[in-house]
Amino acid sequence: MFTADRVQITVVMENQIDMLLPDLDPDAGALHCVTRNGLVEHFDPKHTIPVAENGISLLVEAWRGKRSSRVLFDVGITGSAMAHNLAALRIDPATIDHIVISHGHPDHYGGIHGVLELTENRRTPVATHPDAFLPRYAVMPDGRTSPFYNRDFTADSLDVRGGAPVLTREPLDLGWGLRTTGEIPREVDFEGPRPPAEPIGAPGLYQVDDDGAFGLDEVWDEQGLVIDVAGEGLVVLTGCAHAGVINTCRRAVDLAGGDRRVRAVMGGFHLGFPTTPQENVAKTVDAFSEMGADMVMPMHCSGLRAHAAMQAGLPEAYVQPAVGSVITIG
Repeated sequence: MFTADRVQITVVMENQIDMLLPDLDPDAGALHCVTRNGLVEHFDPKHTIPVAENGISLLVEAWRGKRSSRVLFDVGITGSAMAHNLAALRIDPATIDHIVISHGHPDHYGGIHGVLELTENRRTPVATHPDAFLPRYAVMPDGRTSPFYNRDFTADSLDVRGGAPVLTREPLDLGWGLRTTGEIPREVDFEGPRPPAEPIGAPGLYQVDDDGAFGLDEVWDEQGLVIDVAGEGLVVLTGCAHAGVINTCRRAVDLAGGDRRVRAVMGGFHLGFPTTPQENVAKTVDAFSEMGADMVMPMHCSGLRAHAAMQAGLPEAYVQPAVGSVITIG
C-alpha cells in the first residue's frame, strides 16, 4: 500500500479563531509542527482576516516526493464563509483534486455549492455516502422542528454546479496514502447514536430511510479520512464522529492492515452535545492514552469539557485548534 512522505493539514474552517496562539516548532523543542494565523496576519493590512463559524473544513495535502494529492475534507456550513477563508488563507479552489463530505449534516456540507462555484468550471469529484442525501429532521426540546433540513444537498445540486458526485459506502483511495474510511463499524460500547428515552417524536435527530420509515438518525453515512505517513503512522480526521472517534481510529487501523499505529487524531469528536454522557469524555481520553496517539486536536463539536480533559489528561498530545492553523507531519 502506498504511503505519504508527509502530510500538511490546513484548518480552513473551525468554530474558533485565536490570533494569540504561538507557532509550534520541533526545531525549537516543541513536540508538534504547527504554524498559526497569528497576530501579525491579523494586524497587517496586507492580509485578510479569516472568520470562524460552527462548522469544519480541512485541506489535506499528502506528498510523496514532488507529487501530491489535495483533498478538501468537509466544507463548513456556509459558502460565503468558505470563500472568504479560502481567499484569506491563499488557497486556490481550482487546485483541489477531490472533495470529501463526511456526512449529510449542514455544518459539514453547507459550503459545497459556494466552493464548487470557485473551481473555475472544472468538474471536481465530491465523495460522500449515498445515504447522506436521505431526508433528515431535527426535533427541538421546545417542540420546534427543522423539516428536511438537508434538502439542498443532492447529487443533482452537486452536478449542476460542477461537482462530480462519487457515492460509495466503501473506502475510497485518493492517492499517496489518503483514503476515506467508508462506513465505520460501531464496536465501542460508549460511542455512537443512542435512541431517545421517549418514543419517536421526542427531541432528537431523525431520518427517513430508503424504505420510507421515519426513525432515529444513526448517521451511518459518516466517513472519516485517513492518511498513512511513512515513518510516522496514521493521521485520522473526523467530521463529527457520530460513529465515535475511537471507532473511527479502529477502522483506520483495520484498513491499514492492523499493524499501523495512530499518530494523530483531529476533527469533531462529538463530545460537546448536551445529551452526551459526561463520562464519555473521560473514557475517550483513556482510549487515546491506550492508543498512544502523539497528537490529539479536538475541534468543532468536541466541547469545552473535552478540551479541558484532553489538555489535562494528554498534555503532550493535546493541540488547540484555530482557523488558519497548519499542521505538518512527516
